[in-house]
Amino acid sequence: MVDKEVGECIKRVEEYSKKVEIPYPYLESNEMKYVNLDRVADIIKENTPEIKWDREVRVAGRIMAVRIHGGLSFADLYDEGYRIQLYVAKNIVGEEKYAWFTENVRRGDILWVKGVLIKTKRGELSIKVSDYRMLVKCMVPLQHTWIGIEDPELRYRKRYLDFVLNKESYERIKARFNLIKEIRLWMYEKGFYEADTPILQPVYGGAAAKPFKTYVNALDEEWFLRIAPELYLKRLLVGGYNKVFEIAKVFRNEDIDVTHHPEFTMMEAYIAYADYNDMMELAEKLLGDLVVKMTGGYTIRYPVDIERVGTWYISQLDDDVLKEALEYTIHTYTKGKRQVTISKTALKEFKKDPVKYLVKKIGEPRLMLEINLKPPYPRYKLLDLLREHVGIDPDTISDEEIKKLLEEKKIIIKGGYNRDIALVKLFEHYVEKKLVQPTFVIDYPKGSSPLAKPHRKDPRLVERFELFIAGLEVANGYTEQNNALEQYLAFKEQELRRKLGDEEAHEPDYDFVEALCVGMPPAGGIGIGIDRLVMLFTGATSIKEVIPFPMVKKKSS
Repeated sequence: MVDKEVGECIKRVEEYSKKVEIPYPYLESNEMKYVNLDRVADIIKENTPEIKWDREVRVAGRIMAVRIHGGLSFADLYDEGYRIQLYVAKNIVGEEKYAWFTENVRRGDILWVKGVLIKTKRGELSIKVSDYRMLVKCMVPLQHTWIGIEDPELRYRKRYLDFVLNKESYERIKARFNLIKEIRLWMYEKGFYEADTPILQPVYGGAAAKPFKTYVNALDEEWFLRIAPELYLKRLLVGGYNKVFEIAKVFRNEDIDVTHHPEFTMMEAYIAYADYNDMMELAEKLLGDLVVKMTGGYTIRYPVDIERVGTWYISQLDDDVLKEALEYTIHTYTKGKRQVTISKTALKEFKKDPVKYLVKKIGEPRLMLEINLKPPYPRYKLLDLLREHVGIDPDTISDEEIKKLLEEKKIIIKGGYNRDIALVKLFEHYVEKKLVQPTFVIDYPKGSSPLAKPHRKDPRLVERFELFIAGLEVANGYTEQNNALEQYLAFKEQELRRKLGDEEAHEPDYDFVEALCVGMPPAGGIGIGIDRLVMLFTGATSIKEVIPFPMVKKKSS
């Protein structure tokens, strides 16, 4: 069944086709082709005292506003997020073309324009149009403001409209594309091979997650969409490729929330003859270089969820920092309409109940905190953080006491109680959300990480780290397990947990064990969540905002 909106659109196309001889024209000449067009962004950069006025330019883009004043009209043309004003005069384009422009050109239409650069009486850089062509007529009436109250998912469902109408959305996804490009260039510069490993896999592995299942007719077998590229990238280490990375789409059949999405992007990298210390160094250098490249400095602002982080982090900040953060937050969330000075009384009110104060002022409990990504980042042992923030001693606390804590916080461990997994669950519940500034958490309990190598000084632990920023897990890495027997036994333990009901336990991959029998060099590995990284760099509070086309339910659902 055709949607109502589609039916109305087709009707408009039919009506327009009767009115215009060629409704969707081909490019008539080479001067209309992309290679010969001027970029509006480049024209804007030229707007200096040295600009060459009356220089002829050719641009193409979407019209987002038209203002008609008798024999003179103005229009705003947007090209890849940049705006320039068109100056359209009847005495220049001719009476017939001017009349057609005023009668037919509307918000949303895509035009090709030729003209010269001028400065209007008001001093605005503009193009004095000498010729134009309607390339595409917009058949959807565009609203001046986004209206989607009845369907909060509308922006995600019709993302193309979101990009047309919402500059913030457009710039956020553009930042994503640029970030991925810069990561690639950085990895190439460091001597990595970029790999492409299978998305369809006979055995899924490399993470604790539920997979998406599919069926390969040609093989008459059930296969899976990958949950991580890890085990194939490590097979490349076995094959002799010493530095490999992949920017990979991965799929996990799990919940959707503000930081999780079933289809997401991660960058995994592996280095032979390295360990988890080298991978932490790689992570902080990469992030430090990226933030400088993307923003010009080491610091970013992120709207931290104070309700989630809790008052502990706030209590660590001095009054001047809090005052500045509050003023910046209110100014930002009111789109610059309110220039606020926080008094001592207001600061006292905030400190008494930060969540209540922020909700009253901006409608949500978020504080724009400054985050410094300049390396090096501090490293804390997971067990020490449990001692500091939970008040337990992991070495002496009994299993019964741990179970009581889990029960109080309604934390469920699928597949039955496991002390190591329980300690990590307590860390995740109590501690990770408090880690606002970049922080490496290291040395995890052994039973929580079946693909990591045991700690060289304490066999109860593994050489694993996670990087947290703004309370978000951004990276995860290990000294990689390369002992075939130990990996085999770890897979057997995971197999048992699966039988006991842990659907997210690692699926044993015995071909990978055989690869380790061939010999994998000592290695370090890391996985970095691209989507969460984009969230941090763009200030997005939902992962859906940084994915070009996030999942939404079908309309029929």
